[in-house]
Amino acid sequence: MKVIVVGAGAIGGTVAVLLKKEGFDVRIKCHLESIKELIEKEGFYLHGAKGEHHVDFKCYCDVSEFGDEKFDIVIVATKYAHMSSCAEMMLPYLAEGGLIVGMQNGILTEELGEVVGRDKVVGCMIGFGATRNADNDVTMTSSGEFYVGMLDGRKPKILEAFAEMLRSVVPTKISMEIKCRQYSKLIINSCINAVAGITGKTLGEILKDGRARDLFLNIAREGMAVAKAMKINVPKYGVMLEYKMLALGNNKVYNAACKFVVMMVGKLYSDVRPSTLQSLENGEKTEIDILNGYFATNGDKYGVPTPVNHKLVQMIHEIEDGKRKMTSDNLAEF
Repeated sequence: MKVIVVGAGAIGGTVAVLLKKEGFDVRIKCHLESIKELIEKEGFYLHGAKGEHHVDFKCYCDVSEFGDEKFDIVIVATKYAHMSSCAEMMLPYLAEGGLIVGMQNGILTEELGEVVGRDKVVGCMIGFGATRNADNDVTMTSSGEFYVGMLDGRKPKILEAFAEMLRSVVPTKISMEIKCRQYSKLIINSCINAVAGITGKTLGEILKDGRARDLFLNIAREGMAVAKAMKINVPKYGVMLEYKMLALGNNKVYNAACKFVVMMVGKLYSDVRPSTLQSLENGEKTEIDILNGYFATNGDKYGVPTPVNHKLVQMIHEIEDGKRKMTSDNLAEF
């Protein structure tokens, strides 16, 4: 199968390198000629959880360079703002029976399906972390599993073949309810990104602060309340994060146990600089509206109060606009 990765950033670059080193036919579509030239000249570097790798790629900058080529799998790994336009751009170059795979933060499979067709789109739950160091250099900050699935729960042969490709580098399962899996990742993603974003600190640094651990739990509790209203059955994320336990109570002993789990998460991913923090440090817009904003928007829609997530979205936008600084003092407002 021919695979092309559109947007070789942290996640896309990691997947591209890991698949290519296993011998699969993987190409990269860049948005700038300078990035294309850099990758074709120097190759792509991956460090971290899966070791050290240096791989060469065939790259494209403009779709006119494809000629008559068609791709069986198109992985769209851009940021949300560019997801729909890139997927639509690649649709004429999708092989008959091929699939377009969305690898973004958030729950965006249905939106992608509206652009390319529900029968062609695959959603992902990405269980590993990665950081982009340069245009051709990525660090895989943590290992984890993949879940992939289609909106209608089908498992065509090409999806099974793609899952088998991913299994060669990362544990991968096909999910009949991909939205539920994505929601599970959305909760921890929203906790990590928002808290790091408002404080300007790495996960390990900020979770030493009890106020941050309280905030983690309140973000997750609101997220689970929204999930209940939306009738989404949220599975456990990883080994430790069983979100359903958040509904069991709010007593001191139980809260202490929850905070201990949060501290363990902080130690496990102590050096991680979440994408929201990286964007703010670079003066870029974040994806907060599809993270905590998902809980806030759907909370309003389904009549579920989400004051914590609403406040976090507001704070991040104020930081984006230069009206607020990233500091631990922001925790006092909760």
